[in-house]
Amino acid sequence: MKVHRFQALVIGGLCLGAALLAGATYNQHQQLAELQAAARSVPADPVPALRRDVDAFGNTLTTLQPQVAALKDAQAQHASAQTTFSQQLEEMAASLKAVQAAPSGPSSTDFSALEHRLGKTEIALETLSARASMPPADTRPVAPVGQKTKAKAPAAPLTLLGIETRGAVRFVAALPTGAHSLSTVHLLQPGDSLNGWQLRAIREDEAVFHVPGHGDRTLPLP
Repeated sequence: MKVHRFQALVIGGLCLGAALLAGATYNQHQQLAELQAAARSVPADPVPALRRDVDAFGNTLTTLQPQVAALKDAQAQHASAQTTFSQQLEEMAASLKAVQAAPSGPSSTDFSALEHRLGKTEIALETLSARASMPPADTRPVAPVGQKTKAKAPAAPLTLLGIETRGAVRFVAALPTGAHSLSTVHLLQPGDSLNGWQLRAIREDEAVFHVPGHGDRTLPLP
């Protein structure tokens, strides 16, 4: 009887041990399955991908370096061209101011007045030409023997038409001797010359010219 109980106890212990072992084995199997699932869910090693990205980035930088250098050169040329253009604009602005500040040219009224004076001058010239064609009577006294003949000043190689004003600047309108066209009228300032006569001064109703070899000569203004 005791033997049967002992066997029953042994068998019961073995069954209990087997049950515990089976439970432990099941738990380990579950843990192993979880570990395998976790291992499958772990992302792959990123180092190779990063290396590929770094290599591609390095290749891109190598390709872009010449383009960056060309862009810098183009930017420098653009800056130089912009500086030159700015200087040209400043010069043009200064020239425009100078042109605006300069006295304006003759108007149509000025040309009409000058043409009227020229017409009167042409009439006077024709009258003088007619008088010059007549031989004048020689009424000069005979110079004593031994007395030196004084050099006579030459006739004026021009005809004065009047004074023209352009802003604050005054001009003497002069027509060369023998000319009858309006296009041959000269506007003279002090220092200008016409047919060898140099204008020295412009006065109220006369002009002073320097005649080479004869000094100054004063001509009346019409």
